Amino acid sequence: MAGRKRKPAALKKLEGTFRPDRAQHTLEIPAGIPTKPAWAKHDPVASALYDEIATHCYNMGVGTEADGIAFALLADQLSIYLRLRAAVLADGPIVETETSTGVTQQKSHPALAQMNSSFGQITKLLTEFGLTAAARTKVDATKPIEADSFADFLKGPK
Repeated sequence: MAGRKRKPAALKKLEGTFRPDRAQHTLEIPAGIPTKPAWAKHDPVASALYDEIATHCYNMGVGTEADGIAFALLADQLSIYLRLRAAVLADGPIVETETSTGVTQQKSHPALAQMNSSFGQITKLLTEFGLTAAARTKVDATKPIEADSFADFLKGPK
């Protein structure tokens, strides 16, 4: 999106420039760590990744109870990616196969294509929650700031 990044309403209120008629009306869901879906608990790797993702997002102020399924899908894709990566690391990126005529042929590891597909899904989901450097500039990843004055606001979170 072109143009300047929107100034948070909290900052406008502190500066005295807040105008309700220009304010964007968005649904505000309180930050929190969502309940892990039951199906995400069956894979221990994905379950541990879920906890890590949920904690990171909560600490950034973007995680809410509504994000449980998306966190679980991200954790699931990460788990799949890590399993495929382990297979590629064990066998090498190039594998030898024998054709029907008995000729040995070298080709890419079959898991590489699946790894790349999984990586694409992971990147999309990471972007949704501002978990990449570029995406953080597009997500309002701020915890509620409690400030008594504009000077306190400028000091940042305590």
